[in-house]
Amino acid sequence: MHLLIRAGCYPFRLLRYTFTFCWKLFCRRPRIIFAYTSVGLMSCLLLCLQPKKRSSSKRAKPAGEPTDDEPNPTLFPDRQTTNVKENQRSIPDREPTEGRQNQESIPDQEPTEDGEKQESISDREPTDKEENAGHNEPYRVERTDLLYCEYDTTWETLADSQSDRRPRGSTQRAYDYEFNRFENAAKDMYNYRHDYPLPMGRSYHRRKQGTDMPNLTFYLGERASEPDGFSIGEFHKTWRGDFSRLERVHSFVQWIFPLQEVGMNDEAFVLTKQEIEAFRKDETAKLNLQQSYRLMLDFYGIELSNPETGAVGRASNWPERFENMNWHTHNNLRLTRILKCLGTLGFRHYQAPLVRFFLEETLVQGKLPAVKESVLNYFLFAVLDRAQRRELVRFAFWNYEPREKFIWCPKKIQEAFLWEGRPAGCSNPADPSSEELRQVEEENNDFIQTEL
Repeated sequence: MHLLIRAGCYPFRLLRYTFTFCWKLFCRRPRIIFAYTSVGLMSCLLLCLQPKKRSSSKRAKPAGEPTDDEPNPTLFPDRQTTNVKENQRSIPDREPTEGRQNQESIPDQEPTEDGEKQESISDREPTDKEENAGHNEPYRVERTDLLYCEYDTTWETLADSQSDRRPRGSTQRAYDYEFNRFENAAKDMYNYRHDYPLPMGRSYHRRKQGTDMPNLTFYLGERASEPDGFSIGEFHKTWRGDFSRLERVHSFVQWIFPLQEVGMNDEAFVLTKQEIEAFRKDETAKLNLQQSYRLMLDFYGIELSNPETGAVGRASNWPERFENMNWHTHNNLRLTRILKCLGTLGFRHYQAPLVRFFLEETLVQGKLPAVKESVLNYFLFAVLDRAQRRELVRFAFWNYEPREKFIWCPKKIQEAFLWEGRPAGCSNPADPSSEELRQVEEENNDFIQTEL
């Protein structure tokens, strides 16, 4: 009882002390008390107005009308009324219509998937609706996927995906370094496959463009390279087998494998649209390009076993040439340029066999460890044919060790690969167990639920 009486006195003491303090302050500093009083009156006025504003914004809803926490049954007839938090954390199971693609975060450019802008070219890649009609449902991914990359157009993106960006959190930290490197590479390869809709940086403004199709005239033997001064015929005769010069000189690659990008040689010319179309129609230029490809394959210890299909295999000098590739990693950049050039100038069917060869040598045979990262980040996504690119990613997934650290396709695609089973020709002996498949699925679902 005594404690209750003392507790009841505390409010009166507080009021008395407050009144005394305010009286002394008013007598000594009337301007200060006037300012405090004004602030207090304004605060009280705002507090009085706030409940009225809040109450006026809400209206009584008629019976049968869904509340804010419930979805409208007329708009979503297939959904059950659930809590709003459960709706936000679950992944919608709606199936998009055929051919829908989400391109909100990718620049809205005219070129379509994988360089389909040039309609006049006969080997145009079919559209997604033509090529994948009825077969692409397992390859539709959410933007909220743990390993979603906006520049990797190998997979369709759901148009009604919940988020514009892939969320990042503690689960993502294990993938951050490798995945960031993959994203940077994917942006470059996306730019190549879609006919360069994105700016290419400072070097883009320093490029040279000739009016007389300099790259085509070089391959026809009508002009010499700069600054080395050799013709295409001299290059094939005198440079073949001269591995020391091919390794040491860096200014010839931009002439032998021209692109629509600027290289290390400022005296070289970038390809133009007119050059590309004329080059593809000229059989002499294409035969010379094939000879240049054979010459560089020999430099890397590889031989072209079938010129029709582009199949390649090990050459007799492969041990010392593989060792050279492991020591001089700048050849990875050259190989990326070669793959881009093949796809640009009419030899796109040569891309997939060469990439498959490097996947075999890096992931299965383990002979080219210094090339492994470039194969997965660059070579693989230089392949213009989407169906072939998917098969190569699938082959890489089944042969990569450890498989749980594979970051070159979304988690949903990895689940699809596990359900489909091992592809033919995959030599990895470890079969996925039901526990491994469940672990991959739960990892992606838990990440989405915790990060949304």
